This record gives sequence, structure tokens and C-alpha cells, in this order.
Amino acid sequence: MIHHLLNLLWKQRRQNAWIAAELFLVFILLWYIMDYFITIGYANSINSAYDIKDTYQVRLTTVPQSSPNYIHHENTEEAGSLYLSILERIRQYPQVEEVCLTQNSSPYNPSYMDNQMGKDSSKIVQFQYLPVTPSYFDVFRVRPLNEEDRSSLKDALTEKNIVISRKLAEELFPGEQAKGRSIYMKNDNSFRIGGVCGILKRDDYSREERAAYFLLPTSYFKEWNEQQLAWSLEISIRVKPGLNKQKFIEDFQRDIREQINVGNFILSRVDSYDDLRNRLYLTNGVTDAIRYRIAFMAFLIFNIFLGIIGTFWFRNEYRKSEIGLRLAVGSTCRQILQMMIGEGWLLLSLVAIPAAIICINIAKMELIDTNVMPVTFFRVFAGLISTYLLMAFFITLGAWYPAYLSSKIAPADTLRAE
Repeated sequence: MIHHLLNLLWKQRRQNAWIAAELFLVFILLWYIMDYFITIGYANSINSAYDIKDTYQVRLTTVPQSSPNYIHHENTEEAGSLYLSILERIRQYPQVEEVCLTQNSSPYNPSYMDNQMGKDSSKIVQFQYLPVTPSYFDVFRVRPLNEEDRSSLKDALTEKNIVISRKLAEELFPGEQAKGRSIYMKNDNSFRIGGVCGILKRDDYSREERAAYFLLPTSYFKEWNEQQLAWSLEISIRVKPGLNKQKFIEDFQRDIREQINVGNFILSRVDSYDDLRNRLYLTNGVTDAIRYRIAFMAFLIFNIFLGIIGTFWFRNEYRKSEIGLRLAVGSTCRQILQMMIGEGWLLLSLVAIPAAIICINIAKMELIDTNVMPVTFFRVFAGLISTYLLMAFFITLGAWYPAYLSSKIAPADTLRAE
């Protein structure tokens, strides 16, 4: 059968040349887009160690100093005490289970702070610096690396003890136990690793980060003014499960506003971390990039379908006499359909070989994104196979209908016209 189809393709090589060129270019473009979706799908399949379900962020602002309602404090310690009292009032809210503070280190935060550390001066590693209060591990239910009790991470975070991510532990102490070891910062400060958590990522579509949690001491707040406290810190809360998101936000803002509006502090807004994640994707362009590639792939597939169905329609009209003769000598409609669709598959298979070579060289030259997922055999192979199967599916759709119409033509009519 394959040998017969090859002979047919060779005899009609002039008619098949331009569709082969089209399939060649489309295969490479479609592979490039499929590789992108494989990459973000791979990144999205790796879950971070934290859980944002039933979590919200409370943001404060302050009364402008030009306002007649502005209160001038005699010392900065008073602002710190008021801020901590606000935190306690939020904790006492009936539907709130736990509260924590972070400084530019909450999940899906667009800000990024980094530093350097090493087990000695010979190997220094860049990492994401995450100052948090110990209750952070309860609010976001951060999972330890070895599935220990979650409270072990909370208890491990002290002024001289830190919690590091899996990737940072692997880079600092490859093949060794990181917990209990000492590390040194670039400023010569030393810390003890009190615990190791699981995978940490900046967002669902990013690579795994080297990160470390440091204690955010509330004793420092007495040195901060109200603007620093309100704008530099994020208040994160975990609420009881099963609450309606919009209703909770409305009830919480209505009930807590008067309790929070003390001194110069004012409740600014309350957002769920689901909304903050979506907002981040809009800001950093992830949402637009996915939409653009989906739209481009849909446009490409639509044009592939039109090109294939138009080409096969023309070829079938041109070959009516051949089809009629085959039917006259005993071929069935099913055999005609198999032959016409088989020609399309075989043509795609022949084109896919040089196209795959081009795609592999593009991957080797790293002209595709390697920040999230390295170039591996699985990545390239999965992209090539998914591209081939998708194009084969649309070739089947495009070739079936014109072949079906041709197979229904009476042989006598075709031969008489000839």
C-alpha cells in the first residue's frame, strides 16, 4: 500500500510540490507554538510549596500629611504599636484563622528582592530574599521538603535560623543534608538552616527559584513611620474554608474598617490571592502571550484546514477519471477514502522528516525559551509528536470530505465525461 502511494505521489510531484512546501513551513511554525505550550504546561504542572486557597491580602494606606485629619505623633514607636494593634484586630475577626506579615515576599508579588549566600567563601549563590513572620507558614500552608509537620518550618524561623527552598539546598549542599548546616551572607552574617521547604516559584509559569525565608522582626517596626509600615508590608490572612470570596471581602471591609482606621492608618483594599495572581499575569504579559499564541495557532490551523481541503478538492476533481476507473474495476468507497487520506498522511510524513531536522537544530541553538524548561529529548520529541498528530488530524478532516464526494460518483458518469 505504501509503495503504491509513493508511486502516486511521485507521478503527481508537480501538483504535490507546493502543498509539500506549505506543510513544511507550517510544521516548523506549529512546532514552535506547541513547544511554548509544552513549556508552560510543564511549568504549571510543578506546584509550589505554598497554597493560596482561602487566602487574602489586606492593604493599608495613610492619611496624607496635608490633610486636616492627619495626626502628628510625638515618636515613631507609637506608629509601630498602632500597626501591631491593627494586626491583632484582624486576627480576632471571627472568620480569620491566621494572619502574617511579609515584606515584598507574598506569593505572586511583582517585587523581587535578592541577596547572596554560600556555605563558604568559595561558592556564592544568588537567591530570592523573603522576609516573613513565622505565621506565614500557617497562612500559606508551606510544605516541608520531607513532608514533615508543617509547624516545623514555623518553629524553625528565628532571628538566626532561616528556611530555604529545595533548589537552594541542592545547590549549596548537593547530595547532602542541608538542615542544621550554617551559611554565610555576603555581609559576613552567618545563619543556621532551620528547615527546607519544597519548590518555590515566583508564579505558576516561572522556573523553580533559589529562595530563603528570613525572620521579619516586629521589633523593627518602632523605627518605621506610618508610610513605611503601610506601603512596605503586606498583611495576609487565611480564612475559614468554603466562604464566598466576594461576600467575604464585602463583609470584612464593612465590619473591620472602623477598627482598622486608627491613627493615620486607613483600610485601602482587600484582594484574594487568586485575583492577585491574575493581575500579575496581566501585568507581566503572561496572559497576553498565551492569548496571542492561542489566537495565532487557531489562525494557523484554520488556514491549514482551508489549504488542505482546497488542495484535496482540486486534486480529486482533477483525478475524477482515475477514481471512476478504480471504482469500475472493483475498488470500494472505503478503499478510495483510505487511498486519498493515506496520500495526505504519507505526504505529511515525508515532509516531517526535514522539518523535524530544522526544529531540532533550532532547539540546539536555543532559539526557544530555556529559562523555564531546559532543552531535553523529551521536550523536543513531545513537540514534534504533538505537531505531527495535530497536522495529521486536520489533514484527515481536510481530505475526508472531498474524497467522500469523489467516492460517491458513479463510475459510468466519470468515464463518459472522460
